[in-house]
Amino acid sequence: MWQQWITGLIVALAAAYMVWRWLPTGLRKKLGRVHPAMAQGAGCGSGGGCSSCGGCSVNGPASKPAPQAEFGPRDSGRH
Repeated sequence: MWQQWITGLIVALAAAYMVWRWLPTGLRKKLGRVHPAMAQGAGCGSGGGCSSCGGCSVNGPASKPAPQAEFGPRDSGRH
């Protein structure tokens, strides 16, 4: 019986997270008036996509292109 209660609790928490994840920003801001922590988005990608966390350093220096491999003339190995 207790396993069913734990499973139900896990499913309920997962459903609540899913609803919060796709909650419109306007509603999230309104809930922020009740409690400031409720105004925050869920996860790194909330609000501005991948660039919102600064992990990919969008404004950083451009990376160098990978060096190209140079190959000499092929030797067929036959005599």
